Amino acid sequence: MEGGARVTVKAVVIIAGDNNVRGSLQFIQDPSGITHVKGKITGLSPGLHGFHIHALGDTTNGCNSTGATF
Repeated sequence: MEGGARVTVKAVVIIAGDNNVRGSLQFIQDPSGITHVKGKITGLSPGLHGFHIHALGDTTNGCNSTGATF
C-alpha cells in the first residue's frame, strides 16, 4: 500500500455443525485495528455457549492444522 493507506479488512465464516447448527459470522477490522464480530447462529440448545477462533481455516488435519487459537 503506497503512502501507508489504511484499509478495512473483512472475513466471513459459514457455520454448518451437528444437529442443525447453522449460521454465519462477519469479522470486520476497521482501519484503527478494532475488530467487530457480528452474525447469527441457529439450532443451538438453550443455555450459554462460547466459541474460539483459529488463525487458519485449514481443517485437513483437524485442530492440528488450524493454527493458533484466539
